[in-house]
Amino acid sequence: MQDLHFCMFKFEKTYYLGMSLRPLLAASRKELNQILLNVEAGQLPTDLYGFVFINSAVGTVNTNGLPYPEKYADGTPAQEYGTPIINGDGLILKFDFTKKGQVLLSTGLLRTPCYYADEATMRGTVWHKKYGFRNFGLARISVKMGTRNQINTAIQPVKFGNDTNTRLLATFDAGRPFEFDPHNLNLITPIGKNKEWRAGTPPFMNPPFAMVLTTAHPVFDPRTRELFTVNFTKTTEALLAATTLFSGLETDPEGLEARIRNFMQLVEKENLSQKDLLSRASKFFKTLENQYVPQRTVWEKLWHLLKNVFLGKIDSLISNKNAVYLMKWNGQGALQQWEVTDQQGKGLLIDQNMHQIGFSQDYIILIDAAFKFSLDVMLYNIFPDKPELDAFIRKLTSGVQQDATDIYLIRRADLQPNVKRVQAKKIVIPMEMVHFSVNYQNPDDIITLFSAHNCSACPAEWLRPYDREALYPERQVSADKVGLLAVGAMDVGQVGKIVIDARNGVYLAERSKYYFHTDKQGAHTWGVGLYTHRNLCSADHTTDNITHIYWQSYGLRSDMLTVFIRQLYDSANRRRTVPVSEVLAATQEGAPYVLFCLETESMTVKDFYAFDKETYFWSLQFVPRSQSRADVPPYQDGYIFTTVTVGYPQANGTYDYQPEVWLFDATDLAGGPICKLHHPDMSFGFTIHSAWTPDAHPNTNPDYKINIKEDYDYMLNKIRNREFRQEIGQIFQHYVYPNF
Repeated sequence: MQDLHFCMFKFEKTYYLGMSLRPLLAASRKELNQILLNVEAGQLPTDLYGFVFINSAVGTVNTNGLPYPEKYADGTPAQEYGTPIINGDGLILKFDFTKKGQVLLSTGLLRTPCYYADEATMRGTVWHKKYGFRNFGLARISVKMGTRNQINTAIQPVKFGNDTNTRLLATFDAGRPFEFDPHNLNLITPIGKNKEWRAGTPPFMNPPFAMVLTTAHPVFDPRTRELFTVNFTKTTEALLAATTLFSGLETDPEGLEARIRNFMQLVEKENLSQKDLLSRASKFFKTLENQYVPQRTVWEKLWHLLKNVFLGKIDSLISNKNAVYLMKWNGQGALQQWEVTDQQGKGLLIDQNMHQIGFSQDYIILIDAAFKFSLDVMLYNIFPDKPELDAFIRKLTSGVQQDATDIYLIRRADLQPNVKRVQAKKIVIPMEMVHFSVNYQNPDDIITLFSAHNCSACPAEWLRPYDREALYPERQVSADKVGLLAVGAMDVGQVGKIVIDARNGVYLAERSKYYFHTDKQGAHTWGVGLYTHRNLCSADHTTDNITHIYWQSYGLRSDMLTVFIRQLYDSANRRRTVPVSEVLAATQEGAPYVLFCLETESMTVKDFYAFDKETYFWSLQFVPRSQSRADVPPYQDGYIFTTVTVGYPQANGTYDYQPEVWLFDATDLAGGPICKLHHPDMSFGFTIHSAWTPDAHPNTNPDYKINIKEDYDYMLNKIRNREFRQEIGQIFQHYVYPNF
């Protein structure tokens, strides 16, 4: 395996951007084992206990960390540069509170089977040109091997059957969950065999690493000890266009570039409207499909012939259908599955994503989340050294997120083992939504859920190196922010209490309440982000009646709102609360990150903390006290654990950014952090979802563990091309299977 390390290089402090200062998004892949964090300010409470786990993305095998460099160490352009930092391998941060007066940090890189295939085909290896993975927007893809499952998004604690110790799952929107050991952070097993999951890509594509469209937030019911998740598919016309570009990039890169460049020059001369441009683009992609897809196999050529003869009646041979499959698992054996239909018996169409699902005592709640995972966010970086072409492709393919949310309710009583399909009632909420929690109690079939509304603020977009600031178009975006998600808001966000009559499938608008605040000095909701509350994602306790929720707003910055996002969401036809002119004025003035506590009965805020301008607030997690206080409501009886990156100003006007952990008293956010912790080896650039657990015991003898060789031999046997099957098989035999 000596050839695997030809292009490896370390991110030392002196390397960052050619200076000694640490950049904003720096993150290390170095694995740590119980390092003691230093108390930099304040005092650590003595009634902390348990563990906080946080998921994060830390670059690829080619970069060995973040930020993504513009060039590799050998001077060649870095393929990952300009792609979102969330497109990277997952690394778990584990904070241990079991020793009084101390916080110990351990980290672990989540090495899935596709990680080892990525490592085996990285830059400098003999396999790279033919089989190597590359960052394409939100997805990391090898044209012949498939899509990486980076499990870098969230963490779900579970306890099945007779489990006495907490088990943990790492999750991803485009891959099946994996269980990992809470003690040493090593992966144990995927959940569900490959053959139990349906690929999101067209059926005629059979890569060993399938893109599985699911939810990053499966849910676990501690009372019934059941895990629920989803697997959905779409008709694949858009994905076929994507695979067309990938095919052309593989077989005729110069020709593909010339065709796109010629089309770009042609339409720019004509000065078309966006509507006419998209119409022309559709015809252009169809031309590319005819040019490149027939070069693949005889079978695809035959399909193109038959499609014209039978008028598309055999689309099922090459195309998925619009379908959602609800899956339930009790920790043993196969996942139970039901296809979810509407009340007319038709399959559900998910336009965007199913980033989060929820549950109450009697219902499973699904949403079409405002976090698009579609063609436009997967077709970036086709030509990494030609930004004008990528900017043009983005212009052709980009779509806005919907400004309403489809919610689907499924009765848990209908999930019987002898049925294959269940009906869902559909409710439409007149606002976009991506995250939510649900009261477990649903008296008289009344469901109450608490929602985050990222209004005209697209979490699937990120800053590209060629982007320009919306308010100052002559300014290119700052290099240290390239790759950051959530690139500004074009309306004020909101948090909601949504009340639904589930029995009749009715949104009770008169009983629902929403909170938003535009005062930039107060508990504003500009850019609603993550949230936490007691027993969120718990393996032990349900959230029967949530009384207090802690929210993050990421604020407004003129250097984060781009011309592209302004144009994408500057529409008179969009639902909005604040006029565009006022949004732009507020952005110019700026608003900081805010942490606030929302009391859910009245939907009012009485406590908040505003961070300094150059303090970036990433994740937040409720940590209960080891001894409860009778004078404090249970949902406030604890601490808010946060990860932040603090910019320390330098004499020359730059900043040295340091990752820190700040701890707040949940009853007094306004009082500021009661303790700040740091360590020179603690290095994160952008952390995401988290979980708290009371224990983290090793899982040394798991009673569920999939045989990785059998699982992927099944996938390898589906590869039709004998040469590819044999060569990819060698990669698995030598580099993947030995690690399991």
